[in-house]
Amino acid sequence: MVIVGQQDDGCDNLLTSSERRQAIIRKEVRLGMSRADVESSLGKPDRVTSSNGQQRYHYREKRNGGNSRQVSFDEAGCVKK
Repeated sequence: MVIVGQQDDGCDNLLTSSERRQAIIRKEVRLGMSRADVESSLGKPDRVTSSNGQQRYHYREKRNGGNSRQVSFDEAGCVKK
């Protein structure tokens, strides 16, 4: 008998390791990424806010007219909608 296991990433394994790696290379943020994944993809946030146990990373692009971007995390530290 062979038992095949999968490591739980804490974010319900919504992304395969290949999908996670491709998103980071493309500088994308995907549902189910961890804070560390987001920082690997976009870098350290310009600002971090917290409310009700949930964190939000704020990024301000230096080019493209200074557009801003926010990434919200759930209580487990996973990207949420």
